[in-house]
Amino acid sequence: MDEQVVLITGAGKGVGKNLCTALKKRGYIVAAAARDTDSLEETQADMKVEIDVTDDEEVRAGAKAVYDKFGKIDILVNNAGYSVRSAVEEMDTDQIARMFDVNVYGVIRMIKAVSPFMRKCAKGKIINIGSVSGRLTSVVNGGYCASKHALEAISEAARYELGNFGIQVTVIEPGAMDTDFFRTLSVNSDDAMNNKISPYYEIYQRDLRYRQLQKKASVLNSVRQMITIIEKKKLKVRYQVSLGIIFKILIHLPDAVKEKLILRFS
Repeated sequence: MDEQVVLITGAGKGVGKNLCTALKKRGYIVAAAARDTDSLEETQADMKVEIDVTDDEEVRAGAKAVYDKFGKIDILVNNAGYSVRSAVEEMDTDQIARMFDVNVYGVIRMIKAVSPFMRKCAKGKIINIGSVSGRLTSVVNGGYCASKHALEAISEAARYELGNFGIQVTVIEPGAMDTDFFRTLSVNSDDAMNNKISPYYEIYQRDLRYRQLQKKASVLNSVRQMITIIEKKKLKVRYQVSLGIIFKILIHLPDAVKEKLILRFS
């Protein structure tokens, strides 16, 4: 087949790193991007590029470097992202703003940088890695859920707009996966959640216990499902990956029923 060029952000670990390895094995030309290229040392790729998705100029320069080297970008996987956990009342707005800068504005920056190259070829795929949290809001997770709800809207709007130029856009909504995501989340959040004088202390402790016991899907199995989606000829608006049955049910329940269940188990 004509070798397809795929650019993947957040490629230094977890889903991004494993996607690079799997797609390269399948014959794709892989450009791996991360904020610090040192983190890409063990990532298998044909090109490693420094892209901090919160930096407009770095995003433009990185995308152009990939295009200049390979003459096209067929697929963009917006994978960079992270989470901060807190009750709404205790949110650090600067911290939440930084998370939005990566999870939402970073995706917008990448779409802005890559779309003109795809439009020249009258084809392309943009795969946004969202979360079930973009469809289902949970307790003490409002900031992250808000960022992923925003990503759902951005993905749909871009899909309608770019579809006129042969560019397909979809959002993948994974459940919990066994990656560094939750370890980073703990670093960002657990100190504040262990504050005994917080009025939310008991809720935080229940959430901490839940995360310790939460069953997480294999990242390799999740990546295999993502590749199946990426290789589809015609992409749907959204896909769910590694999602437990309870979450599949909750997404579709009436709000009143959903609320009772979430409050009962939170």
